[in-house]
Amino acid sequence: MEPRIKNGWLRAVLFMPIWFFAQAIVQGVGIAVIMISSGVDVSDPAAADAFVASMQGMSFGSPMMLLMTALGILSSFAAIWFMMAVVNREPLMNIGLSVENRGKEMLAGLGGALLFIGGIFLILWVLGAITVTGSVGFKAEVFMVSIMLFIAAFNEEIVFRGYLLKNMMDETDNRWIALAGSSVFFALVHSGNPSVWSTWVPMTELFAAGFILGISYTFTKNLWLPTFFHFGWNFFQGLFGFEISGMGVDSWKMIAHENTGNVPDVISGGAFGIEGSVVSLCCTILGTYLIFKYYNEKR
Repeated sequence: MEPRIKNGWLRAVLFMPIWFFAQAIVQGVGIAVIMISSGVDVSDPAAADAFVASMQGMSFGSPMMLLMTALGILSSFAAIWFMMAVVNREPLMNIGLSVENRGKEMLAGLGGALLFIGGIFLILWVLGAITVTGSVGFKAEVFMVSIMLFIAAFNEEIVFRGYLLKNMMDETDNRWIALAGSSVFFALVHSGNPSVWSTWVPMTELFAAGFILGISYTFTKNLWLPTFFHFGWNFFQGLFGFEISGMGVDSWKMIAHENTGNVPDVISGGAFGIEGSVVSLCCTILGTYLIFKYYNEKR
């Protein structure tokens, strides 16, 4: 059947407030249930505010963080299902959820992320931007963190590539215009992260990240390579001791290092981590080109 709203860009724009509303409802109800089950007096504003404030300092490896992430993807699926069923009038699977013959892409995404983050770490070390101060022993929290990060990555991929990019591509034959549109939304949603405005690089890199995460989707219409690359990007950043978009990663880092202060923040990344480094930005642009070249030649 024809979509109720034929313009793909309009469908994408309409989706955003519906997604925010779904998140507010699902996570709001979830927090209320957690508060009640924890014995918090929800009728006492001070007690409720104190509980919510305590959640702000959650570590990546905390069960509460995992629960909130699960509520986040539940609300995303609810919003996407509504749009696909009512507005697009097509199956939910059409956002790119098929796993058939996608094993190689999953491994490529994970391996590519390790090469990407490891390569940036090596470049920054050679440039004297960082110095290794030691290693950190294995932490069991890494298992909880891995689950949480995978759900978080999958959540963002179904939203920004699975729905937004898909619908923008329905409207234009130019993949780069569609990628730019979805990347703007991707960057803006992260615009409140700590230190994101410390230099011009973080927001530029977040915009560019939308391209490297979405370029394969423009060829395959499948989410698994970008999902595993996105998961690996975040997981290996933490493993190498970098902040993830300005947020600390003590939960599972295995390499301890610090910025030397010998180079500007635009090179080292500063408080935002490597996503605030022009080294990462250049690697992202190069990676986007290489993925495009691979799929374009394969086609």
